[in-house]
Amino acid sequence: MKTLLKMAWRNIWRNKKRTFLTMFSIFLAVFLSLFTRSMQVGSYSNMISNAVKLSTGYIQIHAKGYWEKKSINETFEDSP
Repeated sequence: MKTLLKMAWRNIWRNKKRTFLTMFSIFLAVFLSLFTRSMQVGSYSNMISNAVKLSTGYIQIHAKGYWEKKSINETFEDSP
């Protein structure tokens, strides 16, 4: 097993240009994956924040019977 690892290590560094190109490609793929994931998480968080600010907020209160009919007439009246 030790001989096999030693031979594998030598073969990796036999063609240095190919080794560095492979290492750079792996690094770039991991970096782009992390960047894309962080952009996705940030966009999702921003989308929730905007929906809360522009819409009904975190909680919605409806009159009894609203979910059966989902009619605009089944809402609370404006308070004075």
